[in-house]
Amino acid sequence: MKALGIVFSSRDNGNCSNAMKYCLNKMKDKGYETEALNIFQYEIEGCGKCNYICFNSGECLKKDDIPKLYKKCFDADKIIFAIPTFCGHLTSQYFKFWERSQSLFKDEIEYENTFLKKINLIIVGNLSSGADMAVHEALYSFINRSFYPEVILLSSEEYNTSSIKGDLVKSSEVKERLNNFIERIVSKG
Repeated sequence: MKALGIVFSSRDNGNCSNAMKYCLNKMKDKGYETEALNIFQYEIEGCGKCNYICFNSGECLKKDDIPKLYKKCFDADKIIFAIPTFCGHLTSQYFKFWERSQSLFKDEIEYENTFLKKINLIIVGNLSSGADMAVHEALYSFINRSFYPEVILLSSEEYNTSSIKGDLVKSSEVKERLNNFIERIVSKG
């Protein structure tokens, strides 16, 4: 079994990266092969200036790292996204990654089975900055489906830590919540 973690933060030792490291170590303890990726180490173009050729041909005209990233997603059994919030929204890198999926799937069944059902979400942001709305943004792709990802919202304000220092995972309460998050992911079969 393989667990893939994708961090959508540009900070190597920020709260998203540290939460992902913690979770993947727990997955490794449970027998999973793990891999962590930072999205900022890959070239990703957003959709646009193509006249929706992907809808007609199934091919995207963009030449970047999206096919390589999605291949890693297809090969994984479990996927965890760690996404920070900026100004109460998910990062633009997350949206660029997500919107490019439309050229990769033949139909909704393939989309659900090879990608969506594997996804789980760590959202890092403060409620006073709209992080709760960012969770809703992340869940839009799962509307009207018979399943939802496991989701955890981590707020540094809630644990009296800094959103800048990357020390959120040092809290024993956060570790306990992440342990429960991993247990729910693994129990999904």
